[in-house]
Amino acid sequence: MCCRCCSVKQQKLWVFSVGSVLVILGVVLIAAWPTLSDLLVYSMFPLSPGSFMFNKWVITPVPLYLNFFLYNWTNSHLANDSSVKPNFVELGPYAFREVKVKEDLKWDNNEHLVTFYGHRTWYFDASKSNGSLDDMITAPHLPTVGGAKIFRPQHPIIRKILNFGFNREGGKLAMSHTAIDWIFNGIYDDIMDFGERLHSPFIGIKESHFGYFYKRNDTKEAEGTFSIHTGKGDLTQLGDLKYWNGSDHTSYWQGECSRVNGSTGELWSPGKKWQDPVTIFFSDSSRYFNIYPQTNETYRGVNVRKYTSTELTFDSGYIAEDTKCFCVHGRECPKNGVIDYSPVTFRAPVYISHPHFYMTDPLYRANTTGLNPDPQKHGISLVLEPKFGIPMDVNGQVLVSAFVERDEKIDILKDLAWNFYAPLFVIQLKTEISDDLLSLVKLILNLPHIGQYIGIALTIIGLIMIGLGIYLTKKHKWRGEAFVKDKGTNSVK
Repeated sequence: MCCRCCSVKQQKLWVFSVGSVLVILGVVLIAAWPTLSDLLVYSMFPLSPGSFMFNKWVITPVPLYLNFFLYNWTNSHLANDSSVKPNFVELGPYAFREVKVKEDLKWDNNEHLVTFYGHRTWYFDASKSNGSLDDMITAPHLPTVGGAKIFRPQHPIIRKILNFGFNREGGKLAMSHTAIDWIFNGIYDDIMDFGERLHSPFIGIKESHFGYFYKRNDTKEAEGTFSIHTGKGDLTQLGDLKYWNGSDHTSYWQGECSRVNGSTGELWSPGKKWQDPVTIFFSDSSRYFNIYPQTNETYRGVNVRKYTSTELTFDSGYIAEDTKCFCVHGRECPKNGVIDYSPVTFRAPVYISHPHFYMTDPLYRANTTGLNPDPQKHGISLVLEPKFGIPMDVNGQVLVSAFVERDEKIDILKDLAWNFYAPLFVIQLKTEISDDLLSLVKLILNLPHIGQYIGIALTIIGLIMIGLGIYLTKKHKWRGEAFVKDKGTNSVK
């Protein structure tokens, strides 16, 4: 429309109407936009095929690294010398970049669940590693140590047969192999091969090789299936694990401790309250762990909350009574800070703790040398943006160790000078938010303020238009308006 062609009445209608609309829109934005923008953001959170969050979740959107630290038993040849304690030197990290893709997705719209396999592939990154995959690592011979412990309660005749088998088939106290063999390639072992060829359900050995992550690289079945809540209908459950391998309980622990619980570590529900711990389900240990809020701080320009592990994280009833169900029936419950991992390892004497036995009873380091727990290095931490539940920095790590024990019935172990907990390896998962995702997070967090600033600008512009209209009306200065003074009266033509 051409303003030159508008009548004075039309000009007034346009100016006052547009100004009023801008003021109303501006006030609405100032008052309601923070709530509306949050609702808009939250509407993008539920998982569904092709949704915004789905595209960020189905393939890991940030650089993710799996680091291995291996422990070299430097004086295994002196194991029977009581004047020398077993010494362990930490080697690594051996860094592997991880790519995880969710596969075989099945959607359940009734329970609002999605079930999937996690196909994980690792690629060695020499630039982030400290050492070569050809490094030689000496560690306890796990088939001998584990077999002796498993069969310790059995009848003496069975233990004599076991001892004969160890002596004949290649039992030993320690073994040396390359780092890559320990981690992924696997190690052929005569004892394992012998046990596998027996095909005995009583022994349960199904492989002639073993390794920490043997047959797990570039596979999807190793960890089983996960069923998580999509967040539809209830965002507070977004990412919560409901079923693992089709069950809401594991078979490894007692009572409530066997419940499948927590997040898989990739999706977190928004609106975390200060008093609520973060619960993570760790499939490799078939159980969940809690980490607890410590501080509110700023991370790369974003207000965040830092969660860390505490003495409660690896508790088995020494501090909190409700964690006593993590004790294994028929076995002495470990002291605080250490988790009995034997239910998952066919009753072998394997344990989980913080690296270097940080935050554990001193007895776990008493009969070894070389371990130096450091609060700055060996805890578990998660930096989370609490409003929307966005992970900013993740450092998860656990030590897997084995108990090596003197055994009078086993020739290889009968002269052992010390009973000790041998650190085997630390698995560490590290990632931090990428720059492009950080920019997106900052934009999302600033949306309420951006809308309010726009509302303020619109309100000011609208008020200026209304004020200008009032001024032009009083001064009779609308385009095409004539002011004539006739006999003491004002008239407009």
